[in-house]
Amino acid sequence: MDGLVRLDWPRAEVARMVMAHGAAMNTLTWEMMDALMSALQQLRHAPPRAVIVTGEGRAFCGGAHLKYFTDPGSGLMENPQAVRDVYVRRILEVFNAVQALPCPVVAAINGHALGGGMELAIACDFRVMSRSAKIGQPEVRHGLVPGGNGIQQLVRLIGRPRALDMVLSGDAIDGETALAYGLVSEVCDAENLEAAALRMAARFLVCGPQAVAAAKRAVLRAESADKPEADEIALDAVYEVFSTEESHEGLRAFVEKRRPSYAVD
Repeated sequence: MDGLVRLDWPRAEVARMVMAHGAAMNTLTWEMMDALMSALQQLRHAPPRAVIVTGEGRAFCGGAHLKYFTDPGSGLMENPQAVRDVYVRRILEVFNAVQALPCPVVAAINGHALGGGMELAIACDFRVMSRSAKIGQPEVRHGLVPGGNGIQQLVRLIGRPRALDMVLSGDAIDGETALAYGLVSEVCDAENLEAAALRMAARFLVCGPQAVAAAKRAVLRAESADKPEADEIALDAVYEVFSTEESHEGLRAFVEKRRPSYAVD
């Protein structure tokens, strides 16, 4: 992954994906996106029980690499079709791969998460945030609009009035405001962020991994479905999970008043 993304295991069954190009604010260069996708493919091939996504340096992720848009050699300068269909579509592919991981994903927002950085954070399932960090969608201040989740996901998370305020003003917000909005689950001092993210990730280790994966898929599918279709999605998830040895072990453990032993394939 060329040193741009580091994959480690801060505790058993919890993987951590660290964007390690802090000198460049962990912006979404082509190389960074390739490194992220490579790490995500590894995690998809051998899923852990939970994943933490974080950054090194002053930024979680500084978002789009804006220099591409003014570089004649990038192929993106004054080329709206390439910006949409090549660059931003690639960003969406990476973020969709984050969301598609079959386990809970926790964003540990260590520093500024702006533009595409905020969109990466909201592609994760849960977010904990350093008190010193800022999060926002500043694209309109550069004459641009969000395209990698800031429009299509943010409104679902915090509602239309607040999403409009963030997207149309370009204002960044602090952790306490993000917590009040429901955008993050916890705010803590920077030195406690790693522990907070691990604590959140550990909550899922007592759960059946196949049940968690099926439930996550069902929630994501049901989000945009009407009620009858959402009912069928939930029923299919029940059938899928009840057909596994994991469900039998979970029920036996309940009856026998012991902690279940879930094998991870």
